[in-house]
Amino acid sequence: MIHSNLIRFLVVSTLSFVLHVQHAQAQQPRIFYSDIVSGPSSGGASGGGAFITIMGSGFGDAQGASTATLAGSPIQRIVQWSAHKIVVQIDSSSRSGPIEFEVVGKGRSNAIPFEVAAGHVYFVSTVGRDRKSGAFLSPWASIAHAAQVMRPGDITYVMDGVKLAGLDNYHAALSIQSAGTTHSPIALVAYPEARAVIGDSTGQEFGVRTPAIHSGPFSGWVLAGFTIRGANTALKLDGVNDWRVVNNDFSCPFGDGASGCVEVTGSSSIAFLGNTVHDTGKPRGSKRYQSVYFTTDSNHIDAGWNHIMNNRSCRGIQFHSSPVDASSGFNQYDLLIHDNQIEGQVCDGLNLATIDPSRGRIMVFNNLIRHVGTGPAPPDGESNYACISSPGIVNHGPAGSGTVEIFNNTLSDCGKHRGPSAGAFSVGIHSPELMLKNNLIDQAEGEAYFTSGTAMDHVNGSNNLWFGGGPAPQQTDHNLTKNPDLSQDENGFALSASSPAKHAGYDCGVAYDLRGASRAVIGKCSVGAFE
Repeated sequence: MIHSNLIRFLVVSTLSFVLHVQHAQAQQPRIFYSDIVSGPSSGGASGGGAFITIMGSGFGDAQGASTATLAGSPIQRIVQWSAHKIVVQIDSSSRSGPIEFEVVGKGRSNAIPFEVAAGHVYFVSTVGRDRKSGAFLSPWASIAHAAQVMRPGDITYVMDGVKLAGLDNYHAALSIQSAGTTHSPIALVAYPEARAVIGDSTGQEFGVRTPAIHSGPFSGWVLAGFTIRGANTALKLDGVNDWRVVNNDFSCPFGDGASGCVEVTGSSSIAFLGNTVHDTGKPRGSKRYQSVYFTTDSNHIDAGWNHIMNNRSCRGIQFHSSPVDASSGFNQYDLLIHDNQIEGQVCDGLNLATIDPSRGRIMVFNNLIRHVGTGPAPPDGESNYACISSPGIVNHGPAGSGTVEIFNNTLSDCGKHRGPSAGAFSVGIHSPELMLKNNLIDQAEGEAYFTSGTAMDHVNGSNNLWFGGGPAPQQTDHNLTKNPDLSQDENGFALSASSPAKHAGYDCGVAYDLRGASRAVIGKCSVGAFE
């Protein structure tokens, strides 16, 4: 399952950092994720192999004497080194193992795995020709040609200025019609610091899609670093497994209808990491159009470190398993929604419509959700206007049961639309239990903590800070009701030095915060997304 590596990462991080929680927590370098997790060690630019982009925090503004290692050996070529991103290139001496950084004055980072694997490295350039070999000095011209030619284990890097905007197939600028494997994916990646574009907001209906045709499923791909546009949907994955969608910029300014700018349907083991989804949805569009939409039996989803902002679509991230026949549309499970920033949505920030944590853990943590539920009401009917909504919908199969774990999130200005359907949380009578722990809820005057009619007997938890919406709920223990005294900077919110949220939480359960600062996993930690 897609979550096995992340859960293992959390455990390793906990063991590595629990002894250091009293010392320079924010200074510890931390790796969040990489764009690719496997690739060839030769056949690339300058005689090297694959480029790997690693995102995180605390790396330092410049490399200086800091080092990067793979399987314990130094990585010789550092392409870029900045506080939040490092790009390296492996070579023929590289071996499979953990990637780690040693940052001078800050210590050693956590590790992420990388597998040196068989495959070819290709390139697409504005000066290329598709009849050429695709090598660095003999690049192709077309992204679509690369997608057709590549085989499992191959990577194509797309150079700066390349744009694919015409019709490939199936109403898409790029139709993916081949498959990699779980351990040998096919990767389509923008070259380091390149701006490469797929699709057009006034062009084809889809930017990138996997059509649901008899020769599929078209599983086992990496799509990383692109600017992707669609007249209605920038990315649609249909019936696939093992896709890794990383560091892309998505926008669908004219999108509408029962879909989303990013739509994943009938798919499993999807990693959706570090993407930006913005300026999506036409004005006064349908409540059925979402920014990011996981639907129809899509399970084993890891959605982390994404920025979803300034959208006219109804919901920021929605899980709703819509049935297409009598054997589909069952409640969803094994979902990790973490370290995202969601802001500027007409309806809910996060909607967990059809979920069943009894079948697989559902965890929502380290998210900043603010200024959502702004309204106005969509023209095709009222909606909810909450930061987090769990309506408890069941389309097919048994109702969801068990407990949804919602912890260390910061929720602010939820339900500006006001009215009975607006609030920080909305919980339906058929929803699973919601365990709320270490969350910071900061509402403006007149904004509620819970929507009217919320099933409060489905809510429990402790050590939450409630401010602005009246008395704290009786269903949670050890409540704080003081002004959290948040400060704001270019990266969002943070806790001021005098904030009562500092060290007011307990047993965070995750070793880092939204910015990568270390937390006290056992014992006191700060409330909210920021340590």
